[in-house]
Parts: sequence; structure tokens; C-alpha cells
Amino acid sequence: QYLVRSTFCPQMGACLIASGSEDGSVHLLDTAREGKAAQVNRLHGHAAPILSIAFNYDESYLATGDHQGLVIIWQN
Repeated sequence: QYLVRSTFCPQMGACLIASGSEDGSVHLLDTAREGKAAQVNRLHGHAAPILSIAFNYDESYLATGDHQGLVIIWQN
């Protein structure tokens, strides 16, 4: 499994990276934990590789898009 796309979110008190993978899952990583990234959540909903991933302006939503054209809006 390979990570395909990533985005950074300097969220309140945390430094999150959201990464979409070729298996269609989204990995949320906290980089503020002891100097290394730790997975804090994994989201499922896509059946194809994720090609696009982005937070909205206030980081309350995460949008992901896959190879088949499916877009999912995840609420924080």
C-alpha cells in the first residue's frame, strides 16, 4: 500500500497530516507526538486510489477525491 496524496493541517494544538492511499483509505497522522508521526485515525469510504485531498479554510472539513470520481466530504 502506498500513500498517494497528503495535506497538512496545523489544527488547534495539533499538527495533522491527512494522507490518501492507493487502497482508498485516508490516514490521519499527528506529527506533534514525540517528534514522529503517529496514526490517530483511518477513514474508509473510497474503493479506488485517492488522487486529491484538502482541508477547508477553517479545517472543519476534509475533502477527498478518488480515481473513479467519487468525492467525500468528511466533517471534523
